[in-house]
Amino acid sequence: MRSFIGIGLPPECRMAIARVVSPLRAKEVPVSWVPERNLHLTLKFLGEIPPARTDELAGLMTEAARDISPFEFRMGDAGGFPTLRAPRVLWIGFREPLELVGKLHQNMENTLSGAGFPRDERPFHPHVTVGRVKGRVARGWGETYASAISGVTFDTVYVTSYRLYESRLSPSGANYQVLREVPFGGGTDSTA
Repeated sequence: MRSFIGIGLPPECRMAIARVVSPLRAKEVPVSWVPERNLHLTLKFLGEIPPARTDELAGLMTEAARDISPFEFRMGDAGGFPTLRAPRVLWIGFREPLELVGKLHQNMENTLSGAGFPRDERPFHPHVTVGRVKGRVARGWGETYASAISGVTFDTVYVTSYRLYESRLSPSGANYQVLREVPFGGGTDSTA
């Protein structure tokens, strides 16, 4: 099954992102916008894994989150990968606490690599993907996207856990199912 580890966003946060992106959706641009229900912060894409490893992964996630306390974060600036001048992915980043999210990611990398999962090759940049560019966009469109987001103040989000997701691809897009939810601070998996 195709899987990833991420932080789920509460409904009010997903709705706020959808509201901000809505005027951009109305423009004639070749962007596949992420449905509101699928907005999340990806910590690690795992790719295809056997379903039999689900419990093992939940245990590894518990170990990686043992010294991470629940925390608050605020979303902020917008950007694009590889660059805003030629974006393929449109995202909204985090203003704070980058160090804590980075520590969680590093803990996961260390724990999962010890169990045979490959380390990420690219540097970790915490963000929520809001759209994927499917063709050529007009020069300056990436900057237009970023300026539409830059003036927005998002509410603070409090997170207490992170999740192992299965991503099921269909002709209408991806559907995500939570397989396990692991609390920060060494608590017990709430979905087993």
